[in-house]
Order: sequence, then structure tokens, then C-alpha cells
Amino acid sequence: MNLVTMKDYIYATPAKVLENVKNAEMLVKPIVDLYIKKNYKKITFVASGSSYTAIQCARGFLCEKLRNDVKVINPFTFSEYDYRYVTDDEFVVIVSQTGASTNCISALQKLDQINHEKYVLTGNVESDCKAYADTMLDWGCGIETMGYVTLGVVTLINYLMLFAVYAAQALQLEDSIEYTKNQIIKAMNNHKIVCQDSEKFITENYQALMQMDRVYVLGAGSNYGTALEGALKIGETVKVLAVGYEQDEFLHGPALQLSPQYTAFVIDSGDQTADHAKQVFNGLLKVVKNTFMITPNKDINHSQVLYIQDSCDEPFTCLYNLAFFELIAEIISTDLNSKKSHPLYYEMNKVIDFRTSEFRKTHSSDEDD
Repeated sequence: MNLVTMKDYIYATPAKVLENVKNAEMLVKPIVDLYIKKNYKKITFVASGSSYTAIQCARGFLCEKLRNDVKVINPFTFSEYDYRYVTDDEFVVIVSQTGASTNCISALQKLDQINHEKYVLTGNVESDCKAYADTMLDWGCGIETMGYVTLGVVTLINYLMLFAVYAAQALQLEDSIEYTKNQIIKAMNNHKIVCQDSEKFITENYQALMQMDRVYVLGAGSNYGTALEGALKIGETVKVLAVGYEQDEFLHGPALQLSPQYTAFVIDSGDQTADHAKQVFNGLLKVVKNTFMITPNKDINHSQVLYIQDSCDEPFTCLYNLAFFELIAEIISTDLNSKKSHPLYYEMNKVIDFRTSEFRKTHSSDEDD
């Protein structure tokens, strides 16, 4: 398949994930081998952008299966502050899909400074990070040429989940490999359905979605990561202020600014937080007419709700809920012709760039759009 647009990559996601599931043992063996060779007491992923949000989606699952504390931190904060607190029994992985982020290279340099292992998880093992890393790990997404990444997000979540269960088996913590694979396979079937249903949903709610200006996206569990990524994608493409919050935390301050001019999305994970999600949805409708929801709860009867017909267990719901937001971002921004940034953004980019100079020789800042 010739992948050109953001939508191409969204629709190509299930096939790539299923391919990676089929080759799971070989795909994750390098990172499993690194993890089990020492008795690591904590895990730290250093990432930004969509890599950060993807790890947030998988974080709870990693904690559960590996029975270890898992932290996600931004590279700049790590490089300027937190590298000082890294311990010898800490499994640190720098995550960058392009492998050409300047902040990730800075993080690698700090790890070198403290004589710590330098592991990079990436979509491009021949990228600029290679010169600074001990080991380059490939999460199996290939080179995603569209700047607004989607395939990379879901394949990274999938990779981390497979890493968790294969490492757990190797450490004799539990054997949940087949269960996990079956849930991922089911999630990819749901992904296809969600894509179809989302296109219909966008058509039916087109006028309201075209009016997005200030946006809140709310989720919990794995879907806190979905909320962060959904807001990131809408902000990047539609070029409006969009913020992701945990579905209860937004009540503690951020909700005070709400008005009928806002747009809100509530993600129901379908677990013990479902009643709270329903309450948040109904409450938001009192203020924000354009409140939308994605849920497996058939009892919520509303035209602004996308229903999931056969939901997976909670940790895996993010794998297909993401497609809802990715398609909203892609379709609305395409129709508004809003993907290209303001001309002055490119002036700012000349002063402070987030990509390496080597990367810029073949990729202009226009391609970030």
C-alpha cells in the first residue's frame, strides 16, 4: 500500500499491528534480553510528543505485568534535572520515533555522563540517535513519512504490551502472552469498525466539529493516554487549543473556565470508571453543547455518542479509541485546510529547532506539518 496521507496510515494500522503480533517474540526479544539481564527495580521511559502519550497508554499494563514502578518523563526535564537521580537498578529507555529529536540526544549524553546504559527505542534504528546509543531497539512501525504520526503511536503501545508479557514470562512472574495477543487481535478488529463508525459520526456531527475552538479531551486508565494524544492531534492539525486531562482531575480547576463555546470529548474506558465517565458526560452537556463521547455503554442514548459494539478489556481499549480522534483531526483539518502552520512558526523554528541539523538536511520544517 502506498501510504501518503494521515488517513492512509490510520487505516494501515491494524495490518501492521497484526504483523507485529505474529512476529512478537522476535520483535521484543532484544528489549526483553536487556531487561532481564539485571534485577531492575524501576523503569523510566524518556519521551516527548506522541511517544510520550503512547507510553502513557501502556504504562498501567507495564506496571501490572512487570510488577514494577514505571515512570514517563519528558527529555528536557530528564536532561536538566532528573538524570541526577537515576540509579544503577533503573531501566532507562529513550524513546523517539524519528530518532532525530535533539532533546533525546541530550538525554543520551546525560546518561553517558553518569555511566548508565543508553538504550533507544525508535522507528528508525539508523537515525541520528545511533551515534550516542549503546543499543537501538526497533518497535516495528517503519518510517512514517507523515509528520502527524498515528501508526507509530498504536504500534508503540502494542510493542510495549508485548514487551511486558514476554518479559514477565521470562522472569516467571506470569504467562499472559496468549491472552494479550488475543486482546490485541480483537482490538484491531475494533479499530477497523471504529474507523468506519467514526467517519459516519463525523459526517453526522460535522458542523459542530468544524466549530472546534477550545477543546478538552478527558479519559482515565489507558485512555488518559488517549486523551493526551487526542488533544495533541487536534491541536497539531486543526490548530486550536486542545488539552487532555484525566477525567476527574479536570473538575479541580480546569472546568471553571468552561462555557458553551468549548468542545469536550469524554472517553469511557468501560471499566470501574464507567459510571464516572457517564456522569462527566451528562454534567458537561449542561455547559458545553458540543460534548461528545466514545463508550461501550449502550444505555447512553445520545446522538453525540460513538458506541463500541464489542469492547476489549480496559488496558486494550486505547488501541482503537485513538482512531476516533485521529480521524476527527485528519478529516476536519483537511477540510479546513489547517494543517500548515502560521508563517511565523517557521521563523521561530529557525531560532529553536527540535530536530537535529542532520535530519533537517533531508526534512524541512514544512514536513513537520
